[in-house]
Amino acid sequence: MNTKTILAALAVLSLGIACTPSEPEVEETVSQKITATVVDNGSSVKWAKTDVIGVYTDASENNVKYTTASAGTSVSFTAATEVTGTPAYAYYPYSAANSSNKATGLAGELAQDQTAGAVNYMYGVQTGSNSDGDASFEFRPMFADVVFTVEAAGSVLEGQEIVSLTCKVTRNGADVPVVGSFTYSAADGSYSVQSGSAEFTTLSKAVIFPAVKAGDLLTVTAKSAEAEAVAELTVEGEVVAGGYYPVTVVLPEAPVVEPEEPETPEEPETPVEPETPVEPETPAVAGTFTAATYNVDGLPKKISFFTINGDGPGSDGTKSISSKIASDNWDFVGFSEDFAYHTELTSSLSAFTFGTYRGNISSKALTSTIDTDGLGFAARNATCSFSNENIVKFTSSSGGLTSGANTCIKKGFRHYVMTLADGTEIDVLITHMNTYSSSGSGHINAQHAQLKQIAQYVNSIRGNQRPIIIMGDTNCRYTRHDFQTYFWGVLDSDLVAVDPWVEFQWNGVYPEYGTKSLMVSDATGTNSSTDIICENTQKGEVVDKIIYINNPDAPVQIEANSYLRDYDGYNGLADHMPIVVEFSYYKK
Repeated sequence: MNTKTILAALAVLSLGIACTPSEPEVEETVSQKITATVVDNGSSVKWAKTDVIGVYTDASENNVKYTTASAGTSVSFTAATEVTGTPAYAYYPYSAANSSNKATGLAGELAQDQTAGAVNYMYGVQTGSNSDGDASFEFRPMFADVVFTVEAAGSVLEGQEIVSLTCKVTRNGADVPVVGSFTYSAADGSYSVQSGSAEFTTLSKAVIFPAVKAGDLLTVTAKSAEAEAVAELTVEGEVVAGGYYPVTVVLPEAPVVEPEEPETPEEPETPVEPETPVEPETPAVAGTFTAATYNVDGLPKKISFFTINGDGPGSDGTKSISSKIASDNWDFVGFSEDFAYHTELTSSLSAFTFGTYRGNISSKALTSTIDTDGLGFAARNATCSFSNENIVKFTSSSGGLTSGANTCIKKGFRHYVMTLADGTEIDVLITHMNTYSSSGSGHINAQHAQLKQIAQYVNSIRGNQRPIIIMGDTNCRYTRHDFQTYFWGVLDSDLVAVDPWVEFQWNGVYPEYGTKSLMVSDATGTNSSTDIICENTQKGEVVDKIIYINNPDAPVQIEANSYLRDYDGYNGLADHMPIVVEFSYYKK
C-alpha cells in the first residue's frame, strides 16, 4: 500500500485497530472477485499492484488470500484459491500468519523504528454483493493520520538537518503503548495493543500510532548530527480512526548564555613532561580460512526398477565435482546427499580427511527408515583437522516416500570440533533439514522444530568457548520460515549470529517472514504471486546456508570476509551450487 503525503514534514503517523464471523456452513463454490474501494481520509491512500487482502466468508473461519494486478483507489481482487460461501469480512494487509485466525482475532505488529513502507492497516465494510458471489467492500483506515511539521527557528537546531524524530506518549504520567504486538477485528476495526513501548522513532515516514486520547502528552525529540531539542504538546481533542491531523511542533528557543567575567589568571606552574599515551589494544587478525557447503545431488539414478534421480550427476558428474573441489581453496566442506557416489566424490580429494560415510540408500527405503543421513565432511590436511564427531538425529520430521522422503532416512546434523593449523578450535555443525512444501503444515512444523533443535544444541555447547558455524541444505527461506521465533529467538540472547548472504548482499537487512521469496535467476518452478526473481544470482536467497555465531565471552571471534554462491564454477554439475565463505579469526 502506498502512502503519499506532500509536506515539508518529518513524520506521518498512522493509528491502529479488530470482528466476529458467524458459524461456518458448507456452501457451493462462488465467484472469486472482490471490488475494493479505499476511503480517502486526505492522505492519498491507494492500492498498489502488489497488495494482498484477506477475506472471510460466512462458510469458513479461515480467511482466503486475494491478489490484484491493478492500482488505484478502487480495484478488483481475485482469490488465490477456491472459496465457498458469501464474503463477509475483509482486511488489509493479508498475512500468512493470520491464515488460521478468526476474523475477530487478527494479529498485527506496530514497528518501533518506522520505515517508508509502514503498513496502513484497514478493514472492509461490505457495500454490496450479487447472486454470483461477487462482492464489493469499502476499506476504511483503522488508524488516524497525524502529520508533524517541525518549526526549528530560534532553537538549537535552527539551520541544521534533522536526522531523527522520536515521539513518546504518556497519560497521567504513565506510558501509553503505541508500538508492539496488537490484535484487531476485520468486522469493525477495533484493536487492542498487547505489549510494547510508548516510544517510536521516525523521519518523514508513515508510522503506526494507536490509542491516543484527549489530554495525552506527546514528548517529541528532534535530533541533528550535533544537537537535540525536546518539545511537549497535549492532545486537545479525541483522535478519530480514519482522521487526518496536521500537528505543528515548535521547538523551544535556545537559551541565552551570558558571558562570564574572566578570572585573573594564576601564575603558570612549571610544566611536567607528559607521559607517552598507551595505544589502545586492537585485536589483530590471527588468520583466515574458507568454509563451503555443497549438496552434491548424490541420490542413485535408480533403485531397483524405479528411476528416482535420472537427471542427477551420477558417477561421471560426481568425479567432475571431486576434481573441481580439489582445485579450489576450501579448508573444509560439509556435504549433503552423499549417498550412491561417495567413492567418486573422494576420488580427487586425497588431500582431505573425511568424516563418517553412513552409506547409500536402497529399496529398503520403500518400506523402512535407512540408517544414513547423507551428510559428509572433509577437512584439508595441510590447513586443519577435526575431532569429536557427534551425529544427532532430528526429533521431528514429516513426509514419506512420495512427499520428500524425509522419513526414509535418519536426517539430522553433525557436530565437529575443527582445529586450524595454529591450534585455534571452532565448532562446526553440518545439516540437511526436512524438505519444504507449500501444502499443509506438516513440513513447515517439522522444519521449525528442527531449527529450534539446532538452536538449543548451540546453547548447550556454548560453554566450549568457541565460535560456531552452522552450514548445510536447510530447505528453508527467511520469507517462508519463522526464523525469529524458532531460531534467533531460541538462541541465548547474548550470542551474535550472522548470515553472510544477508550481511554482504542485503546490507544486514533480513527478508521479512511472509513476504515474497527472493529467488535466484536460475531457479525453477517460481510463481510470480509468491516469488521475486533476482537478476544477480548472488542476491537471490537459496536454501543452502552458512551461519556463524560468536560467543562474546570466547577468546576467539570470527568474521566473514565474503559470500559466494559459486554458480560460474559449478553450474551443470548438480542441482545445487556450493556456498563458499572466507572467514577471518581474531584472538582477544
